[in-house]
Amino acid sequence: MIVDEFIENPKMLSEFADQKIHWSNFLTLLHLLLIKHGERKFHLASTNKRNSKNLRDLADKLELKWKAVTGTSLFEYQKQATPLPQTVIDALSNEVNGTSTEGLLIAKDENALDSLEGSVFSDSNVGKILDYPNCCIDWYVNNRSSDREESYAYVMEYYSEGANTPVENIIQMMDECDATIPESRNRVEKIFNHIAESRETMPFIFFQPCDVCIVSYSFVPARKLNEKYANFAKENYPQLYEIIISEGKKDGEYYR
Repeated sequence: MIVDEFIENPKMLSEFADQKIHWSNFLTLLHLLLIKHGERKFHLASTNKRNSKNLRDLADKLELKWKAVTGTSLFEYQKQATPLPQTVIDALSNEVNGTSTEGLLIAKDENALDSLEGSVFSDSNVGKILDYPNCCIDWYVNNRSSDREESYAYVMEYYSEGANTPVENIIQMMDECDATIPESRNRVEKIFNHIAESRETMPFIFFQPCDVCIVSYSFVPARKLNEKYANFAKENYPQLYEIIISEGKKDGEYYR
């Protein structure tokens, strides 16, 4: 009944959704159902007011537990092609490390919720909490690291005062120039193509598959997880299964 009503009148549950394409809203519903049936442990989302109330209401209907969990942030960086200077790494770490952050956590029981209170919400740890494959977590962290390296190199090359500028100002310039860097644009274009591919071939997972998982049709971790969730949906909620596939194709077209 809950699933039928949601398919008929989908609510905004995800920051990735819009009013026309509901792929991520339907997928959020599926992942809450996976938690209810013991196939997943957690769903972690933003406390954004637009989506948070709908998520909490849906969790209540499904008799799941939810809580706004408070933790701390951690800066993550893995050296890539052109490593950042240690002064920049230290400044970024000081800016991020230990700052308070909050997320809406949904689980099957309250003990599971309490177990994550005070957690470190780095990119890697969030990925592990949500059962993402290690290869895809590492790929995401490495891509974010490449973003920073490319931004720093661009600032140093095109801003004549860069070498004598305080590190805090350099970081600000790095944040402001992302869209203008050719190397970043080329890499983002490749990522968008991969997102489009994953929406069509792996529409039952939220995360972006790594380079190996996206190009390999063997039993790699991302495809294995997608198949697990797809089989659950097909067996238990066939209408939801079909609409996730069709909406995933629509969402993929957005990235083409």
